[in-house]
Amino acid sequence: MLLVINFRDKLMLKDSAYSNGKCSFIFEGEGRYDPGMYSLVSGKKNLLLNFIIDESQNFTYNLATDGNVNDFSVVGSPENAEMLRFQQKTTEAQKKMMEWGTKRKEFEDQNKTDSAEYYLEKMKNVHTEMEHFIADLIDENPTFLFSRLQKSYREIEIPDPPVYDDGSIDSSFQMVYYRTHYWDNFDLKDSRFLFLPSYEPKLNDYFKKILWHQEVDTINKYMDLMLNKTASDSLMYRFLVEYLTGEFDQSNVIGHDAVLVHLAKNNQLAGKCTWIDEDFLKKIKMRIEDLEPVLIGTKSVELILPDTSETKWFSSYNMPKKYRVLWFYDQACPTCTKESKALKAVCDSLEHLGQLNFDVYAVNRTDDFVRWKKYIQDNGFTWINVGGKQGNVDWTEVYKVKTNPQFFIINEEKKIILNKDIPKNMIPQFLIEYEKVEAERARLKNKKR
Repeated sequence: MLLVINFRDKLMLKDSAYSNGKCSFIFEGEGRYDPGMYSLVSGKKNLLLNFIIDESQNFTYNLATDGNVNDFSVVGSPENAEMLRFQQKTTEAQKKMMEWGTKRKEFEDQNKTDSAEYYLEKMKNVHTEMEHFIADLIDENPTFLFSRLQKSYREIEIPDPPVYDDGSIDSSFQMVYYRTHYWDNFDLKDSRFLFLPSYEPKLNDYFKKILWHQEVDTINKYMDLMLNKTASDSLMYRFLVEYLTGEFDQSNVIGHDAVLVHLAKNNQLAGKCTWIDEDFLKKIKMRIEDLEPVLIGTKSVELILPDTSETKWFSSYNMPKKYRVLWFYDQACPTCTKESKALKAVCDSLEHLGQLNFDVYAVNRTDDFVRWKKYIQDNGFTWINVGGKQGNVDWTEVYKVKTNPQFFIINEEKKIILNKDIPKNMIPQFLIEYEKVEAERARLKNKKR
């Protein structure tokens, strides 16, 4: 027989036991078992029972061979006795819902609306009865870990938005309230939640659905609020820091690198993560130093580099169109050539339509100017072509060009608005969406005034 504990979205083996010959299995750990939701699993990997281990570590659970939960009993654990009562009540409710759901469908198929409505009402009553049962369980036993688990499943109640004197309402009130109070039914200072099945799904929903595509400042705000709530529990805090670091480091969403920088600077690099050794801390520091100079919203560094003549120098700032693409490539790189041709196709198409609103400042990593000239001529790249290893700055360092190709879009204010490669045919759409977002920001800013 296997004893497993819930952790994240998995079951983690904690112990095993063999029958004593009397159909009994005794689990005796070397020390106290970690508090959390446990499961009893047979040698054939069949789930037999879910239960809680917390304060009561010495108790007996009696199971029925046919798996009928109504014949189960527990001795020595008031919390598991309460959980068993919940399981029995749930089994009864599920049986009724299935039976009445079948009858309702039968009457619906016969177009007997009144009868179908009768069984629908009975199903609603069962649902309401279960809600009251769970509410009573939570109120009567607030310190039980199982009660805290049930409370964590409950959705928060969102109040109506306030009405202003002119009759209008704050359209963002309910969303802000939801984000702020999302964790009200959890105790984020209680590391036992790491071993309950409700925490990680709720965590995923919060960051991957509710906040995932919000502005960086919004994500950072609510991330900081949550981290502050866990700070007094070292295990909860560590888990959350590592979870967030993994999610935002692996994210392909534009702008999420800024979330990672904010997270690291305010946690790992602020000396709060005492479990991290010096070598790993140095790697984090190097990673952040590579990301921070080229974050979206950062003012771009002016480049002044020579063209193929080695006598004419061009600035990345002095370009006529509204936007500019900084395109770092190596002529010896097949991917660079393929992507350069794709970029040229977009430019040619937009030029033909009279809609080209960006210049290209293409920087080639080469010191073979003869081959470079031929490369440009053979491919018909008529944009600003500069490169080599001389210039006003070390462009490989200021733009952190460690691999080829690399791609940035700069706006009129010389700020970076895109710092990762996208399919070249998506550039026009990206700029359209960018201008929509900027227009909305300006509208909201004026509204606040």
